[in-house]
Amino acid sequence: MDPDTKLLLELTATGNRAQDAVQDIISIVQRKAPKLLDGLTKSNKAQVACHCQLKLYSFDEVVFQQGDEPDAYYTVIQGAVSIYALNSSSSNSDSHRKGSTKYGGFITQLSPGESFGELSFNRDGDHSRRNTGIISDGCHGEAKTIGNQTSPSTPNESKISDKCILLLIHERCYMREMYARHSAKHQTKDKICLLKSSLLFQHWTIDCLVKVAYVMQKRCFEKGSTIIQQGERMEHLWIINDGTVRIIQKGIRNDVKSKNGRKQSKQLLSVDIADLGAKDLIGLIECVDESVKKSQREAVALTTSEVFFVP
Repeated sequence: MDPDTKLLLELTATGNRAQDAVQDIISIVQRKAPKLLDGLTKSNKAQVACHCQLKLYSFDEVVFQQGDEPDAYYTVIQGAVSIYALNSSSSNSDSHRKGSTKYGGFITQLSPGESFGELSFNRDGDHSRRNTGIISDGCHGEAKTIGNQTSPSTPNESKISDKCILLLIHERCYMREMYARHSAKHQTKDKICLLKSSLLFQHWTIDCLVKVAYVMQKRCFEKGSTIIQQGERMEHLWIINDGTVRIIQKGIRNDVKSKNGRKQSKQLLSVDIADLGAKDLIGLIECVDESVKKSQREAVALTTSEVFFVP
């Protein structure tokens, strides 16, 4: 275990923390998980440092299960955790399938510095149950080693080195000190809502929706800017979250007569196909038809538009 993690364990072991201990906790957390305290005031950070806890989990130990009541916001300090989700068709008989276990289908793995657990919290306090399960992957190869031999620095090191270590910020503290300033952290929940509102995704199971939401990325386009050029290689499905996007088909006509009767060999044509808005999709044909590798049309933002893209 590295010195920072060891000291953090010692500092958070007591309930009543001196001012110096609080400042040390803040400094260590900012090094171990730089994004966790972003946007918080000094007062917010101090309150989080006063009340946070560290908890150790063995390999394959359940952090929380799908359907549990939310209790805390978690950050990985050492090791890793995996996210799983059950759906209506999941059962223990599915366990032979790749990526499927008694916990459900594997979604992704989170490494040190990454946080989870915010999706169940709601501003009005009417929290929803966990929509995924979290399982500890133990130290995930982070035990202190020399060659192939584990080399603990203290007598208790060997007992701790195989653990996943998580920082817990309990629900009351998280809602009071962090929720309002962590709006970006709740984007995954917003993504899932957007997917559910789309005709393409509205019947997908929650585990599939979560997988898509985790890889979705947002881009904003100013009015008049080109989102996709015709002929551009299509590697994403685009979902409009806000704004209006015009779809344009461009082409060339040959042997067109000009006003003076002379023939022009080529004339560029541009035809407006459709204006799309929130929840509409761009690039669906290119995604489902493997023979179509390039965009068949152009997409231009008619207004300032917010669009998510899925690889």
